[in-house]
Amino acid sequence: MKLQKVKRVVSASMGELPLKAKGGTFRPSSYTRETQNAETHENIGFTETPEPAELKVNLQATMDAESFAGITNDTLTVFIDNGKTHVMPNSWTTDPVPLGDGEIQVTYHCGKSQQLN
Repeated sequence: MKLQKVKRVVSASMGELPLKAKGGTFRPSSYTRETQNAETHENIGFTETPEPAELKVNLQATMDAESFAGITNDTLTVFIDNGKTHVMPNSWTTDPVPLGDGEIQVTYHCGKSQQLN
């Protein structure tokens, strides 16, 4: 699934997140398919494994990085540069949040994202 560029993110618990100029990337939830070989062509098929939605954002360091450490159930509304809007219900942060030069890098996952428009 193609990564999409993020224009704006609103968190239900923290409000609008202060994105840097190159705000981040978003990948909606999807499935990975693995081909299952067989002895005949007619019996070849696939199995599907669900993949979580992923939002990676670069934020201005105007927020406390530690406030992202314990997020386990947030709802994010993600506005994409192609005009589409997605919701990530029951989102969580995945890794410790590193600090960069005046920015915070945060990665969110959720089991299943929903496209609103």
